[in-house]
This record gives sequence, structure tokens and C-alpha cells, in this order.
Amino acid sequence: MAEQPGAESPLLNEKMSEAFDWSDSKLPVRDAIWDYYMEKNDHDTLKTEKDVEPYMNMSTDDLKSKAEELLKK
Repeated sequence: MAEQPGAESPLLNEKMSEAFDWSDSKLPVRDAIWDYYMEKNDHDTLKTEKDVEPYMNMSTDDLKSKAEELLKK
């Protein structure tokens, strides 16, 4: 089934360890992205909300690619 435009990707709610074979984190992808930007933004919630917003409506493929760029160490 195709994703609806503007709908949240189900990947956001998957555990990192389920979404990515390189991760052993039990955090949902959504939380891992949030935590990354909170650290980057010196814990500024408003900046983090702006940075995270685009991820909420990305296709699953785009989200997976972008999350991997940010989070894979």
C-alpha cells in the first residue's frame, strides 16, 4: 500500500534496531532523530522542532536515507 502524501512514515515508530541493521538502540527512529537535533541545537526545543519537522512528512525511503546520514556512526 502506498503512503499518503503528508502522512507520517511508519518508520518513525520503529525501533532503531529494527529499522537499521547497524543499530542496537531500542529508541524509536523518531526519538533518535529528536535526540540528535537536541544535542546539535544545545537543547533548544524550538530550534529542534524546526529541524525535525521535515522528517515527519518524508517518504519512508527518504526518511531512512536521511536518518542513516544523521545517525549512523
